Amino acid sequence: MMDLLTLFSATAAVALTSALALWLASIPLRDVSIIDMFFALIIVAITLTAFALAPAYNTLQWVLLAMVLLWALRITAHLIGRNWGHGEDPRYTKLRSWVNNERAFIWLSLRQVFLLQAVVLWLASLPVQVGLFAGTRQIGLLAMLGSLLWLLGLIVETVADAQLRRFRAQPENRGTVLCTGLWRYSRHPNYFGELCVWWGIWLVACEVPLGWLTVVGPLAYSYLVVNVTGQKTLDKKLAREKPGYAEYMARTSGLIPLPPKRPA
Repeated sequence: MMDLLTLFSATAAVALTSALALWLASIPLRDVSIIDMFFALIIVAITLTAFALAPAYNTLQWVLLAMVLLWALRITAHLIGRNWGHGEDPRYTKLRSWVNNERAFIWLSLRQVFLLQAVVLWLASLPVQVGLFAGTRQIGLLAMLGSLLWLLGLIVETVADAQLRRFRAQPENRGTVLCTGLWRYSRHPNYFGELCVWWGIWLVACEVPLGWLTVVGPLAYSYLVVNVTGQKTLDKKLAREKPGYAEYMARTSGLIPLPPKRPA
């Protein structure tokens, strides 16, 4: 138990330090969106810390490490390519209206954005931390199922992001709603893929003793993606700003891909 406490203390310190570094970088840039582009690197830092503290190495640990690094490489490259040079995300610009001066916003962003995400990302990475620290030599059924779910999620979010990128690149689509490809079956297939990745990682971690207790990780990340920074927030914004989005919401599943509803 003491070994786990040491692990959790070290990874929590890494998560906090990484979030504070991004917060400090956001101040001169005047762009809180930096957390969106580099949040995966916080999980990478946590993962490498847990890997370095592991008492021994085996196949399961290398699988978990590869899962996190490949996921982080893809999503960080995608987010930098999408967001770099486009200014602060409107969600954070709206947050600035909560206070009446820049100094107050700096401290507000630390509490509401950077520290909050540090906590959630640390919780989300619990399956990785425990799986790396208490790895088993065997690759069992749960690890195989988790690997397949992780691969499905990575493919789905990669394809969904590519479809959205091509759609946005065509000027004639400005102001319209993407409702083809994966987006015909889900309003947020990229978020669905993202959650498959992390639930898959949890299944792999269930191969180790107490791994199943880390279910708090994918639950916390799912809550963040659905209720805080992702699905519900984006749905409200697009329903206000984009003509036709309300009708799209009425016929299309919010997250899990399902056949579209027929008009009443």
